[in-house]
Amino acid sequence: MAFQDGESCTSLATGTERLAHSRECIDVLDEVGARVHLKNINVPQNIVELEKKIEDVKNEKNKVVKSQKFEEAASLRDTEKRLQEELEKAKAEWEAALKIDPHSTEAIDWLSKSLLAEGDFGAAIALLRSAPSDENLTLRLAQVYDKAGMLDKAADVLKRALVSHPSSLPLSNALSTILVKQTLYQDAIRLAAKTARLHPGDLDAQRQYFRLMVLNDDYATAQPLGRKLLIIAPHDFDVLYLNGIMERSAGQFPAARKHLEEAVTLDPNYYNARYNLGVVLAELKDYPGAREQLEKAIALGATEPEVHFKLASVLRTLGETELAEAQLKIYQQVLQARADHALAVSKAAQGDKELATGDPQKAVAFYREAVTAEPKNPVITFKLALALDRTGDTAAERTLLEQAIQIDPDFALAQNQIGYLDSRSGDSAAAEEHFRRALRAAPGYTQAWVSLAATLGMESRFPEAQQALASALQLDPQNAEALQLRKDLDAAAGQTPH
Repeated sequence: MAFQDGESCTSLATGTERLAHSRECIDVLDEVGARVHLKNINVPQNIVELEKKIEDVKNEKNKVVKSQKFEEAASLRDTEKRLQEELEKAKAEWEAALKIDPHSTEAIDWLSKSLLAEGDFGAAIALLRSAPSDENLTLRLAQVYDKAGMLDKAADVLKRALVSHPSSLPLSNALSTILVKQTLYQDAIRLAAKTARLHPGDLDAQRQYFRLMVLNDDYATAQPLGRKLLIIAPHDFDVLYLNGIMERSAGQFPAARKHLEEAVTLDPNYYNARYNLGVVLAELKDYPGAREQLEKAIALGATEPEVHFKLASVLRTLGETELAEAQLKIYQQVLQARADHALAVSKAAQGDKELATGDPQKAVAFYREAVTAEPKNPVITFKLALALDRTGDTAAERTLLEQAIQIDPDFALAQNQIGYLDSRSGDSAAAEEHFRRALRAAPGYTQAWVSLAATLGMESRFPEAQQALASALQLDPQNAEALQLRKDLDAAAGQTPH
């Protein structure tokens, strides 16, 4: 089954193939991003080492907390605090040194990275958009757009940069990452193929192309490259794992076992590798080994129904009838939840269509069916609320919006819409609170900044309103509503228009 542009990651496969695909859709993004994304330009080694130590301590602390070793956890918290203080001191010293040349790419990169870490996307975007032309800063700007949820702008930035630097591997891999996030899989594969041709000796480029072909079930094209990569990088996790996936699919179970076992040794916490190894071991009639791998996959976070079904089958073969029944029950529950979700999505899509054609009453009926099928889905609940707004039933709209944020307090769209209702009813204080909640959840949400600015302006809090509006225009300098509001605020405050 091939990727189709616009198709969601989770729609790519069925049965046991689904688990092999599900996490890779995300890992393509995270791993490529981590590798080619952004170089910390000349960041002092002591800062890099301190950041690594803090991350290691945090991971260890989480492990001991789960094991209820609270005294050890307290000691690790003290260590983390001490390292954090050392890091802040080191950063302050380096920032002071950067002030000597604040317009250098090093200074701009460091400041934008700090703004990104603080969630101040608008300021980071404004800084980077006015920065000198530099590949690393372009990558940083794309990263900020990505984190702000502005994938189209991230793609545009990278595409423009590639026009000037068509052979740039970091730019190509970053764009490939964004295209996958946009579910433009065919575009991502074409770009990866082109990059691999331009960089025949680069492992990252070849591995990325290999990964996307395997995820696209294009094994005929992927197999020769997979064999080549096994020779070039015989101990690379991705190379071993992806070859194991292909071999499992082709029924080459001994070879798949060898490569998947090596992959699990390299990364024992990657549950898909353990799941696939469990499937292979079951095919080879090593049922105790299959049980071990499948149970570890579940312990590591595998939630797909197929892993429970496969484990139930293995347990039944081992004579563990009660345990098998328990796994089968989980499998059935997950399948039912999946069916409910599919029904909800289908009904919501019909509601979207009716709303787009101007029939909110029919849209409400479809959305109600969707909510009945999946009552804990905040997005569908929000859609029903918006349809009710179109019918004029703001009381029911508000009830549903409150339900949506009860399900997900960080649902910025719902928070913003409640703020709009509060503003419309004259409760500026409540409106401001909801707009600020929306922005805490999504600092890159331009409309929430505009809504906040308008509310502050109505209260004659013009400096605060101008500041909020500036944040909106940093994110989207051409936003028509923001530009008009700026004129209105200038006039109301008796200022000279910009």
